[in-house]
Amino acid sequence: MKPRRGLSASLSSALVVVAVIAAWVLFAPPQLGGQTSYVIINGNSMEPGMHRGDLAIVRQASTYETGDVVTYRHPQIGPVIHRIIGRDGARFVFQGDNNDFIDGYHPSQDELIGELWIHVPEIGSWLVRFRDPVYMFGLLFVAFIGLGGATAKAQAGKPGRTGRLANRGEIPAQPTGGQPMNQMLRNWQDTVSVLAAAGVALIALAWISFNRPTHHDVPANLPYSQSGTFAYSAVPADGRVYDTGQATSGEPVYRRLSEQVAFRFEYEFASTERATASGSYTMVAELGDQNGWRRTIELTPATPFQGKTLAAEGVLDLAAAQSLISILEEQSGVKNDRYSVTIRPEVAIAGTVDGAKFTDTFNPELPMALDKLQLKMDARSDEKDPLNPRLDGMVTTLQPEATTIKLLALSLPVSLARAISMAGLGLLFAAAGVLMAAAVKGRSPEAGAIVPGRKLRTPLVNVRGTVPTPRSTRVIDVASLEDLGRIASRLGAVVLQEARPGYHAFFVNDLEVTYRFEAEGFADEHTTEPKIPRRVA
Repeated sequence: MKPRRGLSASLSSALVVVAVIAAWVLFAPPQLGGQTSYVIINGNSMEPGMHRGDLAIVRQASTYETGDVVTYRHPQIGPVIHRIIGRDGARFVFQGDNNDFIDGYHPSQDELIGELWIHVPEIGSWLVRFRDPVYMFGLLFVAFIGLGGATAKAQAGKPGRTGRLANRGEIPAQPTGGQPMNQMLRNWQDTVSVLAAAGVALIALAWISFNRPTHHDVPANLPYSQSGTFAYSAVPADGRVYDTGQATSGEPVYRRLSEQVAFRFEYEFASTERATASGSYTMVAELGDQNGWRRTIELTPATPFQGKTLAAEGVLDLAAAQSLISILEEQSGVKNDRYSVTIRPEVAIAGTVDGAKFTDTFNPELPMALDKLQLKMDARSDEKDPLNPRLDGMVTTLQPEATTIKLLALSLPVSLARAISMAGLGLLFAAAGVLMAAAVKGRSPEAGAIVPGRKLRTPLVNVRGTVPTPRSTRVIDVASLEDLGRIASRLGAVVLQEARPGYHAFFVNDLEVTYRFEAEGFADEHTTEPKIPRRVA
C-alpha cells in the first residue's frame, strides 16, 4: 500500500467519525441528551425578523441577557419565541418584536428552552411532518452513517500491493523497513488517524469551553422565618384565685380582680444561612366591635432594635379601654355585649441573608374578647396556635454556579473542559513529536538503503544472518540497486538487505528466481549485524 493512500483513507475515516460526533454534540435535541431544540415559527409576533414557516434552531445557554431572542415554555400555550426586554426579580419579561404589549407570563430560567442560534427562513413549512426533533436528528445521523459507509467501501475496494503479496505468501502483511520501530510506528497510519481525530475533538472542546464563562449567575431562594411568642399576665388583688397567684397566658382575666394586663411579645428571625438583621417595632391594642368600629391604643412606642431577636412589653388598662367603649355607646346609642381586643406587634426588619439584602414585616395578632366581666382569649378558627405565630419568607438572589458543557449524557464543567482540552493537546503534540522523531530515526542512513547517493523507493527489510536461496532457485545479479528497486516495484515485493562483516547485499525473491545486488566497497562500513524489526502480520 502506498503510504499516501493509506494515510488519506485513515484520515478520511477519522474525519467522518469526528463529523458524526460533532453533529451529535451540536445538533442533538434534549430528548437525546443534547442542548439543541427546533422551533417552527407559527405566527407573526417576531416580524420582520422571522416569519410564519421559518425554522428557529435554539441552544441552551448559561446566561440570558436583555435583547436575546429566546424560546420559553408557556404553561398553557407551549413554546414561545420572543425577545427578552427586562427582568422581574428572578423572572424574565418578554415581548414580541411585532407586538405592542408585553407577554403576560414571566418565565423563570428553568422554563427557558434556549437562545436563537440559527434562523432558516421558510424551511419550517417543509418540516411540519418532522416536528419531533428526534426524526430530524435521525435523518442527519443516517446521512453521516452513509458517508462513513461509502468511505469504508472505497477503502476496502483498493487493496494495497503489500496485501496482494501477503496473499501470495511471499511476505507478511504491512512489512516495515529500516531500523526497528516501536509499536506506534508499525501502524503509523492508524496512529496518525487517531491523533488527528483526537486533535480535532480537543480543538472543538477548547473552542466551546473558552467561548463560555466558567461561572454564571442562577436564581437562588434563601429561606428564612419570623416567629414570635405571646404572653400575658394579670396580678389579682387576691392571688388565691389562680394556681400561680396571677392570671397567665390562656387564662381569663376577671375585671373585678384585676384591671391591669401586662403583655409581652418575643420575636426571633432565623435562617439556615448567614444573616444580619435590624429594624424597629411597636405594639398596639386594637378595640373593635362587630360593626367595624376600631380604636387603637399604643402599648409600646416605636423602638429600634439590632440583631435577630427582640422583646416588646406593654400594659393594657382595661378601665381605660372601657372608658373609650362607654364614650362610643353614649354618643352612638349602640351597645354591644362584647368587644374585640386585638394585641398586635408591628415589626419592620431589614438585613441580609447570605449577603442578599431583604426587607420584611411581621404583624401577628393575638385575638381576645372583652365584656363587662372578663378579658379572655378568642381564638379564631384559622389560628392554629395564636400564642406562637410564625411566618416563612424567602430571599431571591443570584448566585454563581459552575457552567457546564453537556456532551450527550455527560455534563462537564467548563473549567474542567478547558483543562482537559489543553492537557490533551499538549499530550498530542508530545506524541506527534515522538512519532516524528521515530520516523526520522527510522529513515536515517543507518536504517534504510545504506548505499550513499542512491535511492530505494521500495520497502526495505533487514534480515538476520544470510538470505536463504534454495538450490532450485535461480540467482540473477543485477547491475545496480536502482535496477533491483524497479524489479521489486514490478513484482510488488520487498527488498531484503543482508549486512555482515565483509559482505553487504540486497535481494528480491520471486518464486523460482532471486534477484541480487552486491554492494562492493561498502562492506567495511557495517561491521555489525543489523537488528531485524519484528514483523507485523
